[in-house]
Amino acid sequence: MCLHPAEGSRPPAIPGTVMRRKLSFRHIETVHAIILTGSVTGAATRLHVTQPAISNVLRDAEERLGFLLFDRRGGRLVPTPGADMLFEEIEKSFIGLDAINAFCQRIEQDQRQRISIACTPAFGATVLPRLAATYARQYPDIFFSVHSRVAHHVAALIGSRKADIGFALEVPDIPGVDSELLAELPMLCYLPPGHRLARQAVVEPSQLLDEPMISLSRIEGIEDVVERLFEPCGAMPVPVAECPAAISACGMVAEGLGFMLFDGLPAQLFGASRLSVLPLSSSRRLSYRAYWLKSRTQELQPRALIELARDILLRMGTQEKRESR
Repeated sequence: MCLHPAEGSRPPAIPGTVMRRKLSFRHIETVHAIILTGSVTGAATRLHVTQPAISNVLRDAEERLGFLLFDRRGGRLVPTPGADMLFEEIEKSFIGLDAINAFCQRIEQDQRQRISIACTPAFGATVLPRLAATYARQYPDIFFSVHSRVAHHVAALIGSRKADIGFALEVPDIPGVDSELLAELPMLCYLPPGHRLARQAVVEPSQLLDEPMISLSRIEGIEDVVERLFEPCGAMPVPVAECPAAISACGMVAEGLGFMLFDGLPAQLFGASRLSVLPLSSSRRLSYRAYWLKSRTQELQPRALIELARDILLRMGTQEKRESR
């Protein structure tokens, strides 16, 4: 059985022609403009050229393709099936080009200074909003781009120039990245409301050995601190969950799943009725640092942001001491 394509499914060919040369962007935009406007006159107006120029480009395009793109009907150009198929492909390119042009226009119109900040989730939910609001009052034409990452990734973003300044727990040095200590916050114990230890003034690490623990060791970079905390006990509590961030772990603590060890930043988001936050007998502390690229110190001028972050962290630390008494 021999199958033949239905009549009209092929574009009308130009006798004696085959496609020998590729279309240029000039041909593409001309065909696109004619289909959108329906006439040579409309296309010429859209592209800011003369009508003869449009006619010449169209003729050359049809000769290169080897088939007609339009039927001439009553002064209008009606796309052939081949032109309709070509238009679908052209539209894909023009949609992408329009998006690029729109993005460039936004860049041109947005003359505000942009600061890209990388920080840990707990810092981003507590310190950063106050920092950004205070800084924006001093510098109204500022635009913040925020990246929430774990501590090691924060420093890596700075090193790879994907962020201007970072705020995170202390991590090993990265070549080319400067850092400065902001504050050292005490480790606290987060307990569910009504827990048997919640009435104590201070929690001993040994009292937590038989309690279910919500671990943050792989996320917030505090595994070494937690391990050193329990070293004198000769054992570790058994984890029942590992959360992606301290804030998530707080939610689990509030539901009674277990306890968590961290600094006091997440407590800023939870009321006393949902969590009991108590000091530990240990003097272990978590160090927060600011990170920025050495080569960009003069360009970025990070001092104002660093001092703001330090002030907010210290005030939060003072508040934690008052609330945990």
